[in-house]
Amino acid sequence: MPILTKSGRVCIAESVSLRAVHIAWGTGDGSWVTPPSEDPNATALLTEIGRRTADTVAFVVPDVAGAIVLPTGSFSLSVTPTNNLYIKTSFDFADASSSVIREIGIFIGSVMVGGLPGGQRYFAPSDVADPGRLLHLENIEPIFRSPAIRESFESVITF
Repeated sequence: MPILTKSGRVCIAESVSLRAVHIAWGTGDGSWVTPPSEDPNATALLTEIGRRTADTVAFVVPDVAGAIVLPTGSFSLSVTPTNNLYIKTSFDFADASSSVIREIGIFIGSVMVGGLPGGQRYFAPSDVADPGRLLHLENIEPIFRSPAIRESFESVITF
């Protein structure tokens, strides 16, 4: 039976790292008392309110003493491509400053509409010509946004 080899998984991670990576957030469904299970067939957030270009897209290796600490474990950066891709962004204070965030998605290959200011990193849904592909979806406990707090999100995707 054919398998996807470790080197094949590294190749997938490399391909993803070369494309536009955005972290999107949304309000989800306001009636959620607890976050529902994520739908593996989802292609979009339920109610996207914006997305930001990833600050960091890097290869990592598991490392119990690593500086990148997530609920899934600790990691260290790797100069050599691996099958583990670290993705991080920090939203700005003003991004969706009065919203309640219940869902986060990582999109690959998003294309924005033309004519936007150079260097723009946060995009409303109306700024997005093609959302790209949803790679990672997480329904979360509500985050009540405040313009005094800069939210950061980071994940390690293992291929």
